[in-house]
Parts: sequence; structure tokens; C-alpha cells
Amino acid sequence: MEETSKTNETAQLGIGGVSTSTVDLSKCKKGDILISSHGAKLEYIARTPWKHYTYLDHVVRYIEDVNGKSFGDENYGTRTNDGFTYAKNRKPETDHDIVAVL
Repeated sequence: MEETSKTNETAQLGIGGVSTSTVDLSKCKKGDILISSHGAKLEYIARTPWKHYTYLDHVVRYIEDVNGKSFGDENYGTRTNDGFTYAKNRKPETDHDIVAVL
């Protein structure tokens, strides 16, 4: 029964499928927990601080993968306002697009 519940939750979050991100990272606060399309847990850090760097809008930190294995303390990335890893040339099979804000 517990496995079925976890499978349903995973499907509802969009984990493991092609991401059709509907999140809005501009509403996030530092410390918000994010879930990627591959089930990884990330932390919202801040808007990207560089004035000249506008391709990606937000900084995130990888916390742990879908199996709970830590990514370490210094594993950061950036995302678009709508949670995508890349604004163009997206690769859903490897990109950790944000599918949920907890």
C-alpha cells in the first residue's frame, strides 16, 4: 500500500516524465524546498545576483537525489523563472527541471 501511495505522489509531482513545469520561482523564498523532475530535492537560494547574467533567473542548491543520497554542500545550479534548467535546448531525460515547491 505504501509503495502505491509513493507511486501516485511521484506521478502527481511529474517526476520521471517530461517536465511541463508550472512553478513560479519568483515567488520562492530562501530555503524553500524544490522537487526536480527526476525526484531530487533542491533548496531555493536567491535570484541570480549578476546584473549581466540574465539567461537564468534563480540560484538553487542540490540537496539529495531521489534515493536520498547527498549531493554535497557546494552543488549549485540555476533555473529559469518557470523552473527549467535551460531556457533553450532542453533535455528532459537529464535536466532536473523544478516540478514542485514544497
